[in-house]
Amino acid sequence: MSAGDGVSLNGGDVVDMDPVDTTKEMTVVDAEGTHLETTWNPIKASLPGPGTFGHGLLGVMFNKRTVGPDGSIRAAADGVPQFYHNISAAGTQLIKAYLAHDAEAADYILVQLS
Repeated sequence: MSAGDGVSLNGGDVVDMDPVDTTKEMTVVDAEGTHLETTWNPIKASLPGPGTFGHGLLGVMFNKRTVGPDGSIRAAADGVPQFYHNISAAGTQLIKAYLAHDAEAADYILVQLS
């Protein structure tokens, strides 16, 4: 972790977050999910359907053995963009929680000092 990624560790293993930079990073992560969607969908549409590779005895055997993994890979690939969107959404919620707890701690300190 470094100052460039919006998070740094100080001497007491306490995480210090720059909410502005971290928010920007969450926007980048979400945009990456959108980029993956727009890139994967045309590729997926151009792929031959499962079980359609090859002909003859060898093709039939290949298709029987690969139809399950083919479907699994396609389903997993479909879920990757949403994973990025979910990470971004969770990160955004953590930023809000960080800011709320930071404000709470600041209020506590102000009360102690007054």
